Parts: sequence; C-alpha cells; structure tokens
Amino acid sequence: MNKIKYLYSVLLAGVLVLFGSCELREANINPNAVAEVQVNVLLPATQANMTWAIADFTSQSASSFVQYMTGTLNVQFNITTYEYLPANFQTTWNNHFYAGAMKDLDNIIKLSSENGSTHYRGVAKIQMAILLGYLVDLWGDVPYSQALDLDNFPQPVYDSGAQLYEEVQRLLDQGIADLESNSTFSPANNDLIFPAGNENNWRNTSRSRWIKTARAAKARFFNHLSKVDPTGSAEQALAAIAAGTFESNSEEMKVSFGNTPDAAGPWFGFLQGTFGQNNISVTQEFIDLLKDRVELGIDDPRLAYYVSRNAEGEYVGTPNGGTTVTNRSIVGPYIFSESAPTNIITFSEVKFIEAEANFRLGRFDAAAEALNSAIKNNILQVTGMPHLAYEEKFASETGSTIQVNGLEKIFTEKHIAMFLQTESWTDWRRSIPADAPATTSGLPNLQPAPGNLTDGAFPRRFLYPPSELDNNSANIPETSRLAKVFWDL
Repeated sequence: MNKIKYLYSVLLAGVLVLFGSCELREANINPNAVAEVQVNVLLPATQANMTWAIADFTSQSASSFVQYMTGTLNVQFNITTYEYLPANFQTTWNNHFYAGAMKDLDNIIKLSSENGSTHYRGVAKIQMAILLGYLVDLWGDVPYSQALDLDNFPQPVYDSGAQLYEEVQRLLDQGIADLESNSTFSPANNDLIFPAGNENNWRNTSRSRWIKTARAAKARFFNHLSKVDPTGSAEQALAAIAAGTFESNSEEMKVSFGNTPDAAGPWFGFLQGTFGQNNISVTQEFIDLLKDRVELGIDDPRLAYYVSRNAEGEYVGTPNGGTTVTNRSIVGPYIFSESAPTNIITFSEVKFIEAEANFRLGRFDAAAEALNSAIKNNILQVTGMPHLAYEEKFASETGSTIQVNGLEKIFTEKHIAMFLQTESWTDWRRSIPADAPATTSGLPNLQPAPGNLTDGAFPRRFLYPPSELDNNSANIPETSRLAKVFWDL
C-alpha cells in the first residue's frame, strides 16, 4: 500500500488553488501556462486528482445507486431517490476530471514527447485512458478530441462513447509501448501510485506494475462490452490478462493518502465530519446480504471491516431511501480510517473478470478456478486472513457447480468484493438483460427507494453539469437520467 506524503498534499492544495474554481473553458485559456511546469511536478497532482475523480462524489453516487449506501439528507438523498441535478456533478466534471487531471496529463504527454521522457508519457497515457473510460461509463458521450484545446475549440464536440472506448485501448497500448522503451528520465518517489526511491528502482519495479495495470485496465474495458459483443469482449479481456497482469494483491493499483486525517483519502475525508455522517448511511440491505451469509451466526468475514457495530454491538443500517436510524452502524475500518486504501484496479477484480469471461465462453473449469481465487484473495485483502467456512461455501466452485446460476454467483460475489467502488455501478448495469424494461434490476437484485423520481426506473448515467449546459448545449447529445451509455443495451 502506497503512501502519499505530506509534501504532495501541499502540492495538491496548490494545484487546487490554481484550478479549484475554474471551469473547463477557463483552465484552457492559456495552455502554455501549465505546460511550463515540469512533468515531475505535474504527475503527482494528476494522480491525486484522478483518485478524487474516481473515489469522491463519483463513488458516493455510484454507491447509492447500487445500494451499498443510502443518502439521508441533501444531495446524497437526491441521489438515492434519483432526483439528482446537473449542478451536483460540476466539481467532479471540471475540477477533478477535465481541468484537474486530464489537462495536466495532456501537458505531460506533450512535454514528454518533446524531451524524450517516454516513461512519464506512458504513465500519463495509462491514467488518461482510465479517466476517459470512467467518463464514458458515467456520462456516455463526452468531449475529448477537442476538449483539452478550448483555446481553439471553445465548444468542443461530443465524441461517441464507442469511439472513445477505442481510444482508451489505443492509449493503453501506447502507454505500454512507452514504458517498454528507453526514457531520458523516469518517475521515482513523485509517482504516488507506485513510488520508488530513485529512477533506477522505479524502472526495475514500478515500471512493470504500470504495465500490468494497463493490461488490467484493458481487460476491464473489454469486459464492459459484454452486452455489445459477448464472445469477442470475453476473448479480448482474457487475452489482455494472459499478456501479463497482477499476480497477487501486492501488485494491484491502489493508493493510500497517508495515516493522518489531513492526508487521508476521499471517503475518510467525507465521513470524518458530521456532514458526511449525517448525509449518508450504510444500507440495511447491504448488511442483510452479508449478515449470516455462511450460516446462522456466521457472517461474511468482510462485514466487520466494511461496517462497524453500533454501541449495542449490532450491525444496523438505514433502509434504502429511509430516514436515518439513530443507532445505526457507520462505515467500518477498511474504508473509514486514515490509512484506508483507495482501490482503483485490484487483483481480485481481474480474477472476477477472468471468471466472467471464461463463463461466457463456456470454459467452466477456468471460470470456477478464477472465481474461487477472486473470492479468496479479496477476503485476504480486506481482512488479512483466510476464512475457511466462507471459502468452503462460496469459493469451492467446480466446472459443474458454476454452471448453476454462474453469472449470478460471479456478479454477487464481485458486488461484495467491490464495496464502495465506482466500478460496481458499471457491473450492475451490465448485468441487466439487454432491452429489458427500465424497471428491471441488475445483479444483485435491488428495489428503488420509496418515492423515487423515476417511477421505479433505474438511472443509467450521470447528468452533464451546468458549465456544459450553459456553454456547450448545442453539442450535448442527451439529458435524461434514463439514457443508456453505448455498452448498456
């Protein structure tokens, strides 16, 4: 688990002062101003902003959609009841994705191309690909080809999600090629994701982890096409994994922002104050899924790490869409601690992808083996130890047993393993049958909150923020919560 040191918190604060109140357009008025900063200074700011883009309000919202959490007041309650507004996504869109991480990544790519720092360029392209993939998964069609040059394109076109997914794969391939080449200089301890003491150590250790991360991301985004091309997407995902990706929990892409409150990650920062605790709560539905999961009296071993017992020693959640329960449990130490990791792409996720892809191809022995590994490694990651009773019941699949409700097993176990990760909402939408009514649930089966705005239809994407509605409305393709992104048939 990697530590983002205090000096990078200071650096991030400086970057946020520079860009924090900027619109996407304002951040591009003078592209050369940021380009004058060296790539070694830009890189850590992009990584901090990337983490916030993925794991702050984005994760809070996605976690309400899949009912890990329920909003009890204010914006979070609106998310839960599907009454969210364009303004809710302004900061995420501008400050974290575009003007935060992506503009700086674009400058790193340009500067690195000029000075031969191909390792910096490779890391930047991998990060850009991951962020671009998230943008498509959350909003659908988004600006990209013109979005980072608003001086020349003040109203950037919206590129189709399908085309942008092709760009994601190109960027990942290019990033791998850059990292496999020689470079004039390389990151070191300024790489906040996979830091190293010096450039030589980074080349010997961190470089291979970035390459493995890129292949894991390739597998993830290929797998997202499961509705569009069930066979081809599975084959491509498995090919990316076979090329060489994470082999254990120790290699995965996760980051910890430190072990003090002022250096902690997004979820801790949100929950440590009364605002967060009063506005969002673990759902009773998620607790029920893990409580007595093995048998009466034997819970899912991750429950105690995901959720803390209340003062009476019980796990008590808030019913989805309900009012706050006074003696409710709060988020547990796996998430709510200063040193808690922000998971971006994990080893267990890769194994779940491997299980699903093999299942879709009818390779049931391989699917069972990968599913068992995914569950065992996630329990080890979260709790620090195996749990034989849970593994006996849920991680002892064979080629025969997995053929019975296999996808339900895979998606449900992955849902538990991916607690509070934005990616879970993508998986849930993918598990809804194609062309099903808008009120159809994915896996696991969920019920909309009482009094929801959409008459029981499940939202399928975020809304474009006011900056786009005000400044680029002619190019916006869709404004409905119920519109599907391109892979969600």
